[in-house]
Amino acid sequence: MLKIMGRHKFFSVFVLGAVTFMIIITFVFWGIGKGGDPSSGKAGIVAEIKGEPISIEEFWRTYDNEYKRVREMYPNEEEIKKLNLKENVLNSLIDRKVIVMAAQEAGITVTEQELQNEILQLPYFQRNGVFDQQIYERSLQLNRLNPQTFEEQLKNDLLFTKMSRLIEETVE
Repeated sequence: MLKIMGRHKFFSVFVLGAVTFMIIITFVFWGIGKGGDPSSGKAGIVAEIKGEPISIEEFWRTYDNEYKRVREMYPNEEEIKKLNLKENVLNSLIDRKVIVMAAQEAGITVTEQELQNEILQLPYFQRNGVFDQQIYERSLQLNRLNPQTFEEQLKNDLLFTKMSRLIEETVE
């Protein structure tokens, strides 16, 4: 085949062109990357509850954190597989989103002061027991987060906590 291609330039160009065309067609129909059809507006969404998306980034970040936590308890990979981590993480994200949405519908809010106090008290943003802005910014960068995203997630965590407490008090 190589001898034929070396002697016949037209044949070489034709074969290489055909191979390139087939590769391009494959990417056009199968798409590049994962996360859905970008033209549908649903790219990177693993679930949607009442129009509120759960992004693939949020899913993988939560999954990685849970995997690290479980890995400390179960060093055996087979035991971890039995836990159905991906399914459990997705279910917990859906449950969490539903509770946060219920809190918002019930008028429960998190004030800027509550959010700020929570950030100031987080030990991994402190140096010598005092909040350090540089550590805060560097930590967010290392976790591929911007302050707005982190604060929105923290606000949702606080809403979740408030709503969970309210549910517990009501049940009791």
